[in-house]
Amino acid sequence: MDTDYNQLLDGCCEVGVQLIRFGGEIQRAEDTISRLLASYGLRGEVFAVPNCIWASAKAPDGRTYATMRRVPDISTDIEGIERFNDLSRRLCADPPADPARLRQCCQETLAAMRSYPAALVLGGYFVGAFFFALFFSGGWAEAAAAGLAGLASGAALVLLSRMKANAFLTTLAASFVLGAAAHGILALGAPINMEVTIAGGLMVLVPGLVFTSFMRDLLTGDMLAGLATFARAVLSAGAIALGTVAAMALFQALTDRPGTVWTVSYIGPICCVFAFLGCLGFCPSFNVQGMGALLCCLGGGLSWAVYLTVIFLGGNSYIATLLAAVLVSVYSEIMARVRKCPATSYLTISLFPLVPGLTIYQAMDHGIRGNTDLFWETFLRAFGAAGCIALGLLAVTAVMDIRRHWKR
Repeated sequence: MDTDYNQLLDGCCEVGVQLIRFGGEIQRAEDTISRLLASYGLRGEVFAVPNCIWASAKAPDGRTYATMRRVPDISTDIEGIERFNDLSRRLCADPPADPARLRQCCQETLAAMRSYPAALVLGGYFVGAFFFALFFSGGWAEAAAAGLAGLASGAALVLLSRMKANAFLTTLAASFVLGAAAHGILALGAPINMEVTIAGGLMVLVPGLVFTSFMRDLLTGDMLAGLATFARAVLSAGAIALGTVAAMALFQALTDRPGTVWTVSYIGPICCVFAFLGCLGFCPSFNVQGMGALLCCLGGGLSWAVYLTVIFLGGNSYIATLLAAVLVSVYSEIMARVRKCPATSYLTISLFPLVPGLTIYQAMDHGIRGNTDLFWETFLRAFGAAGCIALGLLAVTAVMDIRRHWKR
């Protein structure tokens, strides 16, 4: 039977499209498509950016086939990454004779994916915001207020996502709801530290992971993907700042009730527990299933333990962030090999305590208020922290790539 190379190329690209769609790295998608084509004896050329894939392959008769695929509705879904990574391994090991089976396998994989009910996702938003407010040195009142604000913001995210609203408007509305909920609780007479409350609630929205991905793409030389991801991070941070500032301005016009300024000092092990539990709250929204959820959150607790240890030994925050990122990356590589799934699954959750999401929000907030000096100070601090994380991840990835190369 003659091979339909157009159908073959389209089927291989479909696997890459699904990987990027669910939050997989650009490099992983490109490598997956190239390996799938190689399993059919074809040498492919693949180029991908966050929302599009171009691929071509030369057939044995000398003709060149090419296709372009757009990536729809990009989100972070760890279950999707793991399932399609497993599918690509199986297809490379035993490629189907009929290229039409490639698309059918993708459809079957999509149908078999598990997901959390909306109620559990919303509960996760509450838990994540609650424990990250404690992580940011808040008391129980701040944690409760942050949890309620995070829950309200998460409900807005879920509702607007189902309505297919664009990402900027979704983030803008969700951040306004979060700010309105926090200031509304303060207006009702609750004695809370507003900065800590909003900081905990904003963990459901902050683009810290996107910002770190941008740095990693640039450091690996993928300029187009890095700049596209950077633009997404800046727009997201701007939407968060605009939404929360609008809510603050509205409630200040209605009431001038001040919040408290006191914070609570927790010992290091307690902060690590808060980091673990805070990460656990985000597993439903990132669709981390089974034992992987606990292992991802364990990485978050370990990352903060390393950070605090380096600070205790006299290191600065940048060195602490770099070494913690190295540990998280090593931990993720080990777990990936033990459980036969991408390291991204563990990095996404484990990096939460380290990502400079709050600092990015503060930078955009200062920029909107016209505080130029504070804007540049906080922006460069966030840039430095994200760079340390990306450098730590890149160092471990480079060592693993060299090891794989020599092993071959």
